[in-house]
Amino acid sequence: MRWTAVLVLLCSFLAGAQTPIDSLKRPDEASGAYTWRVTLGYTPSGREGFGVNALGQPYSFTRLSHEWRLSLTGTVHFGGGWKTGIEVAQVTSHVHELQRYPWGEERLTSTERTMAYSTFQEWRLDPNNPWDPRVSLSLGHPWKGGVSVAGSFLRDPMVLVGEIGLRAQEAEPQGWLTLALGAGFVANAWISVSASGSVAVPVLGVGVPLASLGVRLRYARDPRGKGEVGVRASLVLRGDRAWISLEGEWAGRGP
Repeated sequence: MRWTAVLVLLCSFLAGAQTPIDSLKRPDEASGAYTWRVTLGYTPSGREGFGVNALGQPYSFTRLSHEWRLSLTGTVHFGGGWKTGIEVAQVTSHVHELQRYPWGEERLTSTERTMAYSTFQEWRLDPNNPWDPRVSLSLGHPWKGGVSVAGSFLRDPMVLVGEIGLRAQEAEPQGWLTLALGAGFVANAWISVSASGSVAVPVLGVGVPLASLGVRLRYARDPRGKGEVGVRASLVLRGDRAWISLEGEWAGRGP
């Protein structure tokens, strides 16, 4: 599951910390400033159950899947509180299934690769507001779109972030209401920890609500916040299913 825009904001705010005794600040968003991020994610999952093949023969099965996600994200600030970004991602899924029949077993293996593209526009409504409200619009392929409102509050050495939004997509169900909350703690100029939670509920069509809880550890490659590496672990819940997703990332900003 892809992390919501609130986590991008949270990571950006935490990168503004300089030294343990400096006040926590929001990063400079002057015209021409940019960020980039490379992320590699891994999600293992499995299921057991019963099925019927094309000949009507029943069987029990055990299915194991490995999903790898490689993404590249870039953003550019144009001044006036306007920022635009784009993400390109490749998802590779390997599925291994063992089917058990009364007369024996059958093993199936498949691999699927997909490409996804998305872009977003963000407007910073009032930089002087202590909650720093922002509005974002996004579009992606395979077709999806969304609008969200986010805000954050700094209370050194903590930062709190919240977001609410609507997301539409081509697949069923077509509409979702999303809510995300996050909190980060800056230990010093090099290390910070953040936790987040999100929930998505269908509002158009019929679907199963989705919830996630995550923890992220960030290490700055330099005290000016120009580069960082991080790891993230998240627990995803959907109906009676639960799985864990792991991510590693390498990011930078300029000029």
